[in-house]
Amino acid sequence: MKSAELQAYAAGEIENIDANVSLLVYDLIREETLLSFDAEHKVVSASTIKTPIMLTALNRVQTGTLKMNQMLPVPAREVLADTEVFDHGEPEYTLEELITWMIINSDNTATNVLIEFLGTDAINAYCGTLGLKSTVLERKMLDWDAIHAGRNNYISASDLLVVFLKLYHQSILTPELCGLALRILKQQRDFSSAFRYICDPDLTAAHKTGGLNYLNHDAGIFYLPGSAYYFGCFVTDAMEDSEENPIAKKLIGRLSKAVYEFYK
Repeated sequence: MKSAELQAYAAGEIENIDANVSLLVYDLIREETLLSFDAEHKVVSASTIKTPIMLTALNRVQTGTLKMNQMLPVPAREVLADTEVFDHGEPEYTLEELITWMIINSDNTATNVLIEFLGTDAINAYCGTLGLKSTVLERKMLDWDAIHAGRNNYISASDLLVVFLKLYHQSILTPELCGLALRILKQQRDFSSAFRYICDPDLTAAHKTGGLNYLNHDAGIFYLPGSAYYFGCFVTDAMEDSEENPIAKKLIGRLSKAVYEFYK
């Protein structure tokens, strides 16, 4: 598949879905954009904002105000019904454990503990230092009252490209902390979107997914031998009568497969 064919394919897929789609694909080796469709559009972030939250915590480690083995309390009031980790009842966990569960399992309890500990203002301030234009944290995870009051969390495909470029080039944090962040992201357990139609042990990714009713996202760095590219696809307003959003996830899967085949 040539780049023009990939462009035409992606355009056709996006035009034919009953949803809003932001897509950005950037070649990290050649340092050039391969695909860009509404990439700067500000969207409800769902769990993709957990990557900037992780980096805020790691920045505190770099400055010496936090340690990876530091124990943080997990109060009973923060334990959400959807957790598959913190129902065990342990009262405290290390910072590294909380960050890891927040990313690989997208655990909302871990996320809310970190938001409470780091502070919303501090997280937003750090996102500002990264030059992110659309990213903002206004609520904790699963805070439906905040959503009804008009507060939400936002991000964009172009903002996350900035984040992953900085990790890739190790231009933030220390090389060791950038490596740690990427290793955690590579343990992502959600394969329902970008990896939906790909079964290739040569393809690995440091990525984060996100989903709520009517929206699904997947963004990160995808690695093949000799290649590395950023793939970020954000699908919103997918009008489906299902919390699983199969139309959105399938679209992300098809677009990701096409980009993978272009590189493969």
